[in-house]
Order: sequence, then structure tokens, then C-alpha cells
Amino acid sequence: MDVSIAVDTLFAGVVPERVEELKALWGRQEERVRLLEANRFLLQQLYGTVQVSELALRQIWLTGYAAWRAVDAYHVPLSLAAVYDAPLDLTAWHLVPVQAEKDDAFDLLFDKIVELGKVGSLDEFDWPAGVPYPQEDLKIIDPEMKGTFDLVCMAGAYVFAHEVRHSIFERGGDAPANIIDEERECDRWALSLMLDQAGTYAVNNSWDASTVRAKRILGVIIAQLAVLTLTPLESWDKSSDHPPVSERLRVVLDAVIDPVPDWFWTTVTSMLTAFARRLGVSIGPRALPASFRSLSYDICDLMRSE
Repeated sequence: MDVSIAVDTLFAGVVPERVEELKALWGRQEERVRLLEANRFLLQQLYGTVQVSELALRQIWLTGYAAWRAVDAYHVPLSLAAVYDAPLDLTAWHLVPVQAEKDDAFDLLFDKIVELGKVGSLDEFDWPAGVPYPQEDLKIIDPEMKGTFDLVCMAGAYVFAHEVRHSIFERGGDAPANIIDEERECDRWALSLMLDQAGTYAVNNSWDASTVRAKRILGVIIAQLAVLTLTPLESWDKSSDHPPVSERLRVVLDAVIDPVPDWFWTTVTSMLTAFARRLGVSIGPRALPASFRSLSYDICDLMRSE
């Protein structure tokens, strides 16, 4: 199924200031993006067409809502630990019933991301309770769910932008000789598309530039969390065709420039903490560093195969 117009609409909603540039670079013709039936995560550029499976789109969607539950789980305990100069101790925190409930809520949704990949069929998959089901003309009233929907759209725009860059390379015949270098450049280009003109776009629309930029970065982080979740542990830093997952995530963190909203780094750290814990990364007990930005980098650097 040709879904090129749907992806054009996604870009128009997420990066409206870059739409004309995208049209010039990528074109307006049909068959630029095709939705294929596949019982696995499929997102690739091949023969001038971006190919994506519905299963892949649903896994990215679920990753976004799992990230929201991660923030719900860890924003408060991380903030309290900073205020009272207490250590980050996930095991001790989990002994508190309210925290255990929030941990379990995140774990259940995280596990659904993995389960969907194993089941390989939406028809045989029980959609998790409390998560909106993506469908045409979806209307979300709850402000937190709506905010998460916006971030998921940003994550989707980023992953499609990555594939668009592959398409432009193929069309121009000028891709780097090394596939990992090409992947790095596609990440860089997609991030640039999301961020380079975000400030100007915000000012032109009388919005706070730091908030617009921060939200777009959170969307990209969700995309990278999907990559992290769906990449086998042994391939985190030993892939033959992609950079290490920690490197890809660190590039996004490096793109953050001050000022940022007060909530930003606590939000990022909450997301990384929950996903790292569920993926078996040991991050504590440990003293909190001087800032949540530093802690985000510390957790990122722990995401290695060994």
C-alpha cells in the first residue's frame, strides 16, 4: 500500500518549516513509502522506496507510551533523591508499594513491545489496556496521552527522515563506502531536519523556542529507545551495519543546547532509567552526579553488550 501522502502529512505536522525542502529533495511522486505486510519489524529504504511494516509502526507507538510510563515511574523519586542528596537505588525504591506499582506498569507495557515482535501479527496480539489504539481520525482527550501522541509523531518523523536520507543517497549515488558511516550520516541528517530550524519556527509562531526544541529531542530519544529495545543485546555495540546503540543515543544527547525547560533532563533520565533497568543494565545503587544531564550520559554509556 502506498502511504507516501500519510508520511508527507506526518512531516507537515512535525517539521512544517522543512516541508518545501523535503519536497525538493525527496519529490512528491507516488510509491515513495510503502506499507508492507511483514511479521517483523521492517523499516528500510530499498530501490528508491521506504518500506515499513504496520508491526514496526505499532512497536514505535508502544515505545512512546512506555516512555510516558517511565516518566510517571521515575520523575518523582529522581527529583526527591536530588533534593535530599540520596542515592539512586532502584531496588530500594521498588520496596515502596506505590513505586512497585509504577515499575510494574512500565514493565507490562515494555514487555508488550517485545511480545508484539515475537507474535508477529496484530491479529494475534492483545492490545495493552490504557494505551490509545492508532487509527484514522483518532481523538485523544487526556492531555498526557495527547502529549505522548505528539512525541510519538516526532519519533515517527525522525525514523522516516533517516530512511529518506538513504533514499537521497541512493538517488545521488554518493553514499559513503562504509555502511556504518552511511547510517551515522542518516542519523545526523534526520536530527538536523528535526532541530536546525526549530527555533526560528517557534519564534515565528510566538512559541517558546527551547520548549519546541526540547519536545522534538524527546521524540528522537523515543525513536532511539525503540532501536535499543528491538536490537538484540549482543548487537548493541557489535553490529556489522549500524553504530553502537549508545553512540546513536549519545549523539542525540549532544544535540541538547541550553536553555532547556526545567523538566527536560529529569524526563530524559526517567526514560533512560526505566528502559535500562528492564533491559538488564545495572545502574545502581549509586550516588547521583551533579546534574541529571550527567546521569543521562552515564546511563547511556552503560548500554553496552558487555
